Amino acid sequence: MVGFSGNAGRCGWVGRALLLLVLGLSTGLCARQSSAQAHATAQAQSAAAAALEVVPEVIRFVDVPVGETYTQTVRLANLGKTPMEVKKISTGAASFGVSGFASPLMLQPGSSANVTVSYHPKAAEHRAFEMKIVTSADAAPVTVDVTATAISSETELAASEASVHFEDIAVGGRSAKEVSLTNTGNRDVTISQISVSSADFTVTGGNQVRLSPGQAVSLEVGFTPQGAGERSGILRVLVDGGSAVQIPLSGAGAKGSQSAIRLKWEDSPQGTQSYRVYRSSETGGPYLPISESAVDSAEYTDTGVAAGRTYYYVVTSVDANERESEFSEQIAVTAP
Repeated sequence: MVGFSGNAGRCGWVGRALLLLVLGLSTGLCARQSSAQAHATAQAQSAAAAALEVVPEVIRFVDVPVGETYTQTVRLANLGKTPMEVKKISTGAASFGVSGFASPLMLQPGSSANVTVSYHPKAAEHRAFEMKIVTSADAAPVTVDVTATAISSETELAASEASVHFEDIAVGGRSAKEVSLTNTGNRDVTISQISVSSADFTVTGGNQVRLSPGQAVSLEVGFTPQGAGERSGILRVLVDGGSAVQIPLSGAGAKGSQSAIRLKWEDSPQGTQSYRVYRSSETGGPYLPISESAVDSAEYTDTGVAAGRTYYYVVTSVDANERESEFSEQIAVTAP
């Protein structure tokens, strides 16, 4: 009895020890399995997030004038091995928008699509936030950093000349000068109207032109005096929004010479189709064309000259492809 009881006691002790050991092993195994499952889930989520590539990784808008709309193209690419749906793209800010996106956007493996992110600030500001992209690859959205700065809007149109003055021009003759207008502001400018206040002056070019910041346009200001003596006028350039640039114009109408200046030069080499004649009232230029149309022969008669004035002429040759040569040597002639 005693021996049996002792054996039974030992067996029972061993059984309990084994049971505890088995339970302990089972508990550790479950813990390791749970950890492995969590790691696998995290890897799956990480792989799902990595499957969507967003280019650029950070969207930046720098110094956008208030009231203007700037845009950036963003490429979404599926780098995974299974199809992906882009369900939603949100910015959470009223001054930002997303276009070119129709939900759901299906991306096959290896494919990509472009969307456009726009920024239209209503006040000067600096902003930083996250754009969120919801896909079928993961419940958590993919986030993209967005930064933007907006500055006060400045509209400025500057002329290359504060005023334009013409030397004495024979009544009925014509002279012309070039004036450039440059957008020196930070937003687009549209020239709505260009006019002159006197029949002695004309202007061509530049009307209804839209200029981006830094862009310029050239105008040709002509002077054809209708009578003798001092003549004056104002060149007005209006832009959308009501602002204007005003350039004073002046010149003198002179008695025309009783004779004309006849120019002759040597024929250019074979291949020349026509010539262009240029004139300046100052030595070395700037030279402006005086022939209304192509000059077919190696001579030209200038009738729009003032008596006693000295003029400086150069000539160019033009080939069949409208390519123009350099200026010839200058000659000086004084009208009788």
